[in-house]
Amino acid sequence: MTIIQTSRTIRRRSTAAAVLAAAVAIAMTGCSTSTTADTSGGTTKITTLSLYSGSSPAGKWLNGLSADFEKANPGIDVSNDFVAQTDLPTTYGKSIVAGNEQDIVMTNLVGDPTTWLQNGATVDVKKYLKSWGLDDTFSKSALQAWTNTKGQLQAFPLEGYNWPMWYNMGLLKKAGIDTPPATWDELISDSKKLRDTGVQPFAVGAADYPAPAVITLVGLAKIGEKRLTKLFATGDWSDADGQKVIDGTLQLRDAGVFDDDSAGMKYPDQVAAFGAGKAAMLFDGSWGYGNAANSFGNLDIRLGGFPLPSGSPVDKPISFAGQSTGVWISPNGEKKADAVKKFVQFMYEKKNLTAFANLGYVSPAKTGTLDLDTKTLPKLNVESQEELPKDTSVFQPTYNSLSPTVTSAFFRASTQAFVKGATAAQVTQSLEQAWQAN
Repeated sequence: MTIIQTSRTIRRRSTAAAVLAAAVAIAMTGCSTSTTADTSGGTTKITTLSLYSGSSPAGKWLNGLSADFEKANPGIDVSNDFVAQTDLPTTYGKSIVAGNEQDIVMTNLVGDPTTWLQNGATVDVKKYLKSWGLDDTFSKSALQAWTNTKGQLQAFPLEGYNWPMWYNMGLLKKAGIDTPPATWDELISDSKKLRDTGVQPFAVGAADYPAPAVITLVGLAKIGEKRLTKLFATGDWSDADGQKVIDGTLQLRDAGVFDDDSAGMKYPDQVAAFGAGKAAMLFDGSWGYGNAANSFGNLDIRLGGFPLPSGSPVDKPISFAGQSTGVWISPNGEKKADAVKKFVQFMYEKKNLTAFANLGYVSPAKTGTLDLDTKTLPKLNVESQEELPKDTSVFQPTYNSLSPTVTSAFFRASTQAFVKGATAAQVTQSLEQAWQAN
């Protein structure tokens, strides 16, 4: 087994849409020189490309899985390439051009990868779902999340996630607050009380992906999923619904809800501020549960939803949940389908998938099928799966429907809303320019 470490992982961002699109276009017009499976010396070689880092828990799981697979399947070698998610589309695009793309790709269905299947960079795996014995491995919702509008299954679901609000109850109680805020009036009032104790209220890494995530929370809370989806489809932020979302975001900013330094903070900064007790609220996902247990497990953290404004069409505070990493099959991988089939089947064996879920930040693609170790899993992981479905209104992040170019532009433009003094007109212009990138 070969391990190639090319970069550390940065989760949930997608870039380089133009590079990938160009690469796919070139490759699909005849530049690919790949042939059938590499069987040099009687050995079939399988290659994977994933957004993990080799030293991360997920990377170590994949390396161990590959070693075990090789022992159980003499004659098949597995080579694992690791690259940061921000670099993965470019890396994969270059391999498409060279005609030596990896057989299996593990990454998220956000941005550039949403175009892979339609451009021929990956294959529809729906035809393999039953023939590979995986038809009972995934929940209906997981399969729906990975099925495109043409009914094609873009990848096999691997990781699910949830993404709630985190509340430091120690800091809230110190400020005289007994329960997390459920309404915007409470959120604003609680933020003032927290500031009076010298604590920042809500740490938002607005120079990174938390900015569009929080704007999406505000949009869901103000106008609901259907209207927000329409807004994201049109990009008409100057219309009534767009202005409601922008005005709501600026209302919270100007009321002192967000950390004063939010516009310059990135994701690691918001986590660090919360973990150090400098901020009382955080919006972070299940990928952070393990780090929380290791780095600031002494904090009294309660998970919940994003509070609702008066007149909200949503009935309970909001959290996100959905599917993140999937297992994609490339055209090269399809050429050696027998070997790839064995590896994918091995990956989804109950003991191997259970080991992955027991890393602590993964929601199983189908609940009730794995032997999860609730005694060793991070406390927040267990609590999130038990409590969030009943205590919050759960949505998929609505911006996942955006094109790759708009996604990247939206992520950059969203920062403007967290800049102190930025007006609604300035934020509107920034967001509408992002949609013009399409």
